[in-house]
Amino acid sequence: MAGSVSRAGLWIASGTLTSRVLGLVRAMVLAYAIGSIGFGANAFANAGKVPNTVYTLIATGALTAVLVPQITKAALASDGGARYINKLITLALVGSGAIMVVAGVLTPPLIAWLGSSWDADQVQLATVFAFWLLPQILFYSLYTVLGEVLNARSLFGPYAWSPVLNNVLNIVGLIGFVVLFGADPDGLAGAGRWDLLGIALVAGSATLGVASQALILFAFWRRAGLTFRIDFGFRGIGLGTMGKVAGWTFLTVLLTQAVGLFNTRVMNLAGSGEAGLAAAELAGLIFVLPHSIITISLVTARFTRMSENVHAENFSAFTSDITSSARLVGFSMTFFTATMLVLALPLIRLIQPGATYGVVSTVSVVLIANLIGLIPFSLLFVLNRGFFALSDTRTPFFIAVGQSMLTIVAAIFCTTLPTEMITATLTGVISALFALQMAATFILLRRRVGILGGRGILGGIVQNVISAIVAALAGWGVLTLLGGIGPNALAMRSFGGAFLVCAIVTIAMAAVYGAVLLLMRNREAVSILGRLRGMLPGGR
Repeated sequence: MAGSVSRAGLWIASGTLTSRVLGLVRAMVLAYAIGSIGFGANAFANAGKVPNTVYTLIATGALTAVLVPQITKAALASDGGARYINKLITLALVGSGAIMVVAGVLTPPLIAWLGSSWDADQVQLATVFAFWLLPQILFYSLYTVLGEVLNARSLFGPYAWSPVLNNVLNIVGLIGFVVLFGADPDGLAGAGRWDLLGIALVAGSATLGVASQALILFAFWRRAGLTFRIDFGFRGIGLGTMGKVAGWTFLTVLLTQAVGLFNTRVMNLAGSGEAGLAAAELAGLIFVLPHSIITISLVTARFTRMSENVHAENFSAFTSDITSSARLVGFSMTFFTATMLVLALPLIRLIQPGATYGVVSTVSVVLIANLIGLIPFSLLFVLNRGFFALSDTRTPFFIAVGQSMLTIVAAIFCTTLPTEMITATLTGVISALFALQMAATFILLRRRVGILGGRGILGGIVQNVISAIVAALAGWGVLTLLGGIGPNALAMRSFGGAFLVCAIVTIAMAAVYGAVLLLMRNREAVSILGRLRGMLPGGR
């Protein structure tokens, strides 16, 4: 079982890594085409809030938290859960289609509210973008259901790899836009740049990618032993049970998304040339990369086993999975936090090689503010999956209420700041609040299941932080020897220079981080060293 979980985790991680690398390429092309600050960039970022908010409500709020446990139960039926799955997919199609229509009605007033500080041209452009992106609601919902069905049947690869197709199609559309309309890496262009063809290439290719990402999963249906048929007989699907479980999760996500929309409105107060929502999303894409590759891959592979252990009332195995996952996540995320803090400016230069030094510096401050919360954000993800496996979604809701209230207070305070400080300050506060949310989640989960290995988790985090501090000092020294981060430094002059510096500094920091952990006999570092030795010729 451990070997199969490890193989599944590696397969998921490889797919996620490939799609995330392509996602970074997509972000680079998008930032080169329309910038990360300014008129077009913020209009497009706000337009994406409509389908992304609804998708998050459906996928995270009503599906992901309950699908794997429910499908695991349904698999015990005589048909292996086939009828249940067909009903579930049909329900997802009908429900998301209806929600898409409602979202279409609400889109114009929502965009007008989010961009209340904008001029009419920017509001209009964002609204048109939003309508092109709305079909993503349907296809993202379908992708989530199909992917979770395949995951529950231990076919992890398609769900992890299909976003690769999404990114490729979107990149092609964006390249076409640059060829026809030129580049605007500093976001200086106004409304006159946008016509129907330009909007279609940017937003239409994004929606086409999402549609392909979802529909390609049907190609793996027979391998899962399934045949899809539309089935409107929703009675017997367990909507009552699912509603009780999903209801609290839906409320949790509804709350956080509502707060997120309010935060977006506050970020939109940023002026021309200042960091706003587009800059926050670009920084967030870099921030979430290690979380997506490592944390989500690891926990996705173990979540089915967690659910099975709960059904079997094997809580010692359940808590062991939580503890080991938390330690592995802490080990990796601490290193990435330290490395990306040291390399914040060169990383943004990698993503925006054509932007001025001023734009790179502006976005890098937002990235640093994000990185404060990487470790608690990833640990919170692990702990929440523990609650989901227990079919307890009520507790995370009340934890989220407290976090959301504090976030709203912070956002209101940020409206009193100079506009150039709003986005970075708000992002930093939200990152810090992840630590409080994570601590509260741990305490309440431990009360639910008993011993949770808190001392082991905390001990590992302490070792990781000490090693990360030493590695960061070493990394900063290497960065300084390579010319630092000034406007004319090697790391800031070009994509090639930034890539070279990032590679050298990362290797140096990894060596120091691992060495210090080995001196402290950290179990994760010792285990990784043992595996590396085993891969060598004659190794055991």
